[in-house]
Amino acid sequence: MRASPIIWSVHDVTPVSLDRCADLVGILVDAGVPEVAILVIPAGAWEERQLATLRRWERDGHLLGLHGWSHRAVAPRGIHHRLHAALLSRDVAEHLGRPRTEVLDLVRRGVNWFADVGLAPPRLYVPPAWALGNMTFDDIRDMSFRWLETLTGVHDAAAGRFRRLPLAGFEADTTLRAWSLGASNRANALAATMMRRPLRVAVHPHDLELRLGSELRQLVRAGRPSIALSAL
Repeated sequence: MRASPIIWSVHDVTPVSLDRCADLVGILVDAGVPEVAILVIPAGAWEERQLATLRRWERDGHLLGLHGWSHRAVAPRGIHHRLHAALLSRDVAEHLGRPRTEVLDLVRRGVNWFADVGLAPPRLYVPPAWALGNMTFDDIRDMSFRWLETLTGVHDAAAGRFRRLPLAGFEADTTLRAWSLGASNRANALAATMMRRPLRVAVHPHDLELRLGSELRQLVRAGRPSIALSAL
């Protein structure tokens, strides 16, 4: 059975991580990926040359998405937040533990930042750690986002539908995370093939240097077909 195509995304693009992320985007483009979803975290001291890189990616046809405001969570509040932090998100699930009004304010701040630095309004929103928290899909639609990506798939506001899409990641900085992510990646790759749906692959700035870096390189070199999120 033919392997499913891949939707590639590069996460956590900040002033500090921009050079590493640019290397990742370059590697994917060189491997034949026509459109990369590039997820930007606005908070930080952006230099003009760095903003110029974002604008160039936009001109080149990549999909620039908003990825929270600071990508930093408040101290865990409640059992769900504590479990989420312990098992998945650590201290980056920015929406969790915040009231809805505060979350909406952070997202609006990010949308306004895109306009302030000369970028088109973001059509894609990916909450940090894919955790939507107290925000709703209606909130996303009201802010004129086209797509919302969560842990289980992609919501398309224009089409009014949700597509369940398996997800693979490589952010493994411990032996336990390498084992659990490796097992999850294999299961989700098989699920994507069986479902005949694309596999989402999320790449983070340091992934090539972490414990699953060789697996990520192998996947890039495999030359599997890719599909743009905007083509779903």
